Amino acid sequence: MSTKRSCEMDSTEMKTKRKRMCRKTRCRKITSPEVGSLYDILHDHATTALYVPPLCWTELHTQLLGCRFISQPPQNTPTPTPLSSSPPQVSSQPRTPEMGFQGFVPETVVSISRSLDAIMDPITSRPTRAKRVKGLLSKLFPGQLSETFPELPIRCGRDRHMGGVRCQAMWRKPTVLQSFDSITTRSSGSLGGSSTTNSADPKLFLNKPVLAYLDRRHLNYVRKSCFRIPPGPNGSLNIPVHRLQEIRSRKLIPKNLDEDHFILATMIAMAQQHAYGSVPSGTDFAPKDVQVRLLTVSDEDQSIIVYTGVIPAAFLSMFHELDKAPRGDARITIQYQRVPVWPVLGLKERLGQALGRDLVGEFDADRMETFWDEASDLSPNDSDVLEQDLEAALSQLRRSDHSAPIIPEVIPSPKRKREILSEVLNVSFSEDRQSPSFPSELLAKRRCLEEGRIGVVR
Repeated sequence: MSTKRSCEMDSTEMKTKRKRMCRKTRCRKITSPEVGSLYDILHDHATTALYVPPLCWTELHTQLLGCRFISQPPQNTPTPTPLSSSPPQVSSQPRTPEMGFQGFVPETVVSISRSLDAIMDPITSRPTRAKRVKGLLSKLFPGQLSETFPELPIRCGRDRHMGGVRCQAMWRKPTVLQSFDSITTRSSGSLGGSSTTNSADPKLFLNKPVLAYLDRRHLNYVRKSCFRIPPGPNGSLNIPVHRLQEIRSRKLIPKNLDEDHFILATMIAMAQQHAYGSVPSGTDFAPKDVQVRLLTVSDEDQSIIVYTGVIPAAFLSMFHELDKAPRGDARITIQYQRVPVWPVLGLKERLGQALGRDLVGEFDADRMETFWDEASDLSPNDSDVLEQDLEAALSQLRRSDHSAPIIPEVIPSPKRKREILSEVLNVSFSEDRQSPSFPSELLAKRRCLEEGRIGVVR
């Protein structure tokens, strides 16, 4: 009986093991990604490292994602009229309309000129340049932009890269608590009442960036130093690895600096802030077309480059569902335009036309802002004269900044003039003793020294 029971137990255990084995070896159903999805793109370029942080993107990412850059003609108008040959003298005394405006420069114009000098200087540090850019936009377009945190995560499917995009400055539209688009209407019929409750969540406006500033010099510096090079024996420089990392860093720098692939990654991260309720958690995804802008500075040609692009809803859906093909046109077109910073007068209108009135507000593109309080009381002819005077004064002010320091004039003293020591020594040791200008007192002292020669070393 015991042998029979043991056989039954062995057979039962064998059946249980077989069931467990069948459960373990059961294969999952493989779903192939749709053609055109991100998974399909990664599969086609399996030997290339594409799933990398945005800082390590290359020009291949721009091509595979269907992005192209289009250069627009530079925004050169409006500019002041040509100046006269003799510029007026700059005066620091306040002027009034009755006294005339010649030679006067408003403090706002001087401050903008100083900020532009610092921004266009190649040796200016990164924090100083970013601070100057923030101050410049606040003076040109006051109350239109609000600063926000310049570090954004970027999401790709279930994964998110925290701090994947880092800029030097970022702005959003000012917070409006009572906005029609943000009002949430809830019915209170379930609570026994018929009234409605309207509420606006201020968190919806906290991080919806619309404009970013990117320092190209700092970006290329980070690319060159982002890879860690392990030291060699006894802490020496590992030259072979160092050379390999230099080659790897050079591949990250684009051939055309104006068409940097990191600009595309920045715009994608900015657009995801508008499409998600929370990018880190990936909740409340509502794709929509998002227009974003980005600023860079080109100190080679003294201009500000404005990038404008629309991230389509189909493109944002590609990054949300990696195995799904985009439903609609997912191509991105980024247009960039140069805005010369000089002359200062007209910069607000030139930069405003490049950024757009929907971002910086309304302005008159035909009449340049002179930042003079009484300018509204002037006639059109007086306004043109004021623009010429301000531009002439600014030109002289810039020339005086780069000129040599002025040596103050020394007022002669009314006291008796004393002879210079070098002239006295030259005369005292002169050999022309027969000249009438040679003093007899010095000759007598010379003879005494020749006779004694005490304490004199040749």
